[in-house]
Amino acid sequence: MTHAEHIQQRSRLARGLAHERRELLARVPFAHELERSTPALERLARPVVALAGEAPADTSALHQALGADVPWRWLEVGVARSEDVMSAMGDLGPDFSLTELSEHCLLLLSADTPPSDEEQAWLRHLPESFPDGTLQVVLVHRGALPASSPDASPRPPRGARLPPTLPVLEVSLLGEGVDALREAVAERVAARQLALLDAAMKDWSRLLADLHALLELRPLAPLRPGTLSRLRLGLDEVLADEGRRLEQELPRFVEACVDALHPRLPESQRRLTEAFREKLSERIEPSLHALRARLERRMAQELARDVEGPTRAALTDRFGRLVEPRALFFDWSSARTGGLAALGAAALMSSMRKKGGWALAGAALVGGVLAGMLGRGARLRTDEELRREVAEPLLEESRQRLQEALDASRADVHHLCDLLQKAADIFSPERGATYDAERLGEAISQAESQRDRLDRELEELRWKHRLEALTGPTRQPMPLTQH
Repeated sequence: MTHAEHIQQRSRLARGLAHERRELLARVPFAHELERSTPALERLARPVVALAGEAPADTSALHQALGADVPWRWLEVGVARSEDVMSAMGDLGPDFSLTELSEHCLLLLSADTPPSDEEQAWLRHLPESFPDGTLQVVLVHRGALPASSPDASPRPPRGARLPPTLPVLEVSLLGEGVDALREAVAERVAARQLALLDAAMKDWSRLLADLHALLELRPLAPLRPGTLSRLRLGLDEVLADEGRRLEQELPRFVEACVDALHPRLPESQRRLTEAFREKLSERIEPSLHALRARLERRMAQELARDVEGPTRAALTDRFGRLVEPRALFFDWSSARTGGLAALGAAALMSSMRKKGGWALAGAALVGGVLAGMLGRGARLRTDEELRREVAEPLLEESRQRLQEALDASRADVHHLCDLLQKAADIFSPERGATYDAERLGEAISQAESQRDRLDRELEELRWKHRLEALTGPTRQPMPLTQH
């Protein structure tokens, strides 16, 4: 299956997602107020590829040669002359709103003449606007393509300053290299479309989760603005205080672990690392419980100003569910790169969450750095070796994880407070009477069901395309060479 066919299959999913979004907005009118940005789903269904060049005749000729029978739309863009740029944009240089109009860009340069000052400006700035291979430079020959070996790179025009990582391709206005150029564009557009579709599905899932949370928070609509402000500031204060305290305690925790393991020296680094992890977890765990308790007490204290009993308890539980999945003090994406030790820690964290939430966050804290250390079989003989090989790397990693966790927790707190503010606005006496909570819940649940279906279809396509790449015939080198 070709890259163009992959684009067509994913386009069907993008249209399905756009349909589900329209359906939800029709049944839950305030859903758009929770969207972080308006998704360009129609564009995902038919991506746009810009053809940017200073010579309109060459741009149009190449557009015609590439044809319209492709699963994307072409957009011809002229590289502005300096006087046009200055009159339109002052001193800002080229018009880089092109990124808002297209998913991919081909910058056309003459292979026979040096680039103009305007083209050089585009070469300097466009790579920042089109990262990850979404910008390709095309050298346009008026005659036949120069003879070259299959491994040779295209020679840039004299005076052209091209970033070393920028893909450079060649094509002739006589028709040589057009098919290869079209296939190269299809490959990059397919990759870009997949990345954007993944991001759109994640945004959709976040929106549905926020809508569910908003319905749960509906009884708290009477919360006053002053209470919400105090809640946000109070929880921030707790996180800052506990973060400082934990950071000060970490060196003491680590040194205590060194002292506790001294009688076991000499011993293999593997065994000492495992033991260090366990002991550090035991010392960190009470601090995590203290942090959680302080957050809950401050939450209850502030909410008691406006709400009572069951409503306050329900919100406290909601706060726990909101923060807990972020794996306090740890980033599993880093641990997964470390090896099997991190996978074991991840399984342990999953098991303990079922028993009580943050109880094993301390063990998870050390997983990332230890995953890369457990494979070493060297024997450590002195306290100094234990500090250098285990304790010091672990302390530095723990400080980094602590800061990342506090930043993530602070973002979670702010998000919760934003949802509370939205609940107060949307379910105010003036607006709230117009909404039927049961019907809103049904609409959101149906949207989640369709989301799950689209997720499954996207994952099936992903694996299907991977399997094709592994089992399909070996691709022949394209006559269109790349730099």
